[in-house]
Amino acid sequence: MLEISEPINVWVFFKGNLIQPWCFFWKNRQIKVERINLVHTSKDGANTFYHFSCSSGGNFYKLRFDLSKLKWFLEAVEED
Repeated sequence: MLEISEPINVWVFFKGNLIQPWCFFWKNRQIKVERINLVHTSKDGANTFYHFSCSSGGNFYKLRFDLSKLKWFLEAVEED
């Protein structure tokens, strides 16, 4: 898996107090999240991050949402 940390734009659904990525935009492509495989949180001091391991078309992506800055990042990619 290629580790990167690039800012991305993400379209999400909010269900109650849950956030669910629907698609994201990377390298001039729109990638629809077909499955969310794992969700967890982490903290760095007072900052909270949501981490999503997602798959789409046989490829895997790790997304991070910075709750304090309201920004998304693509953390890692594994594509064919």
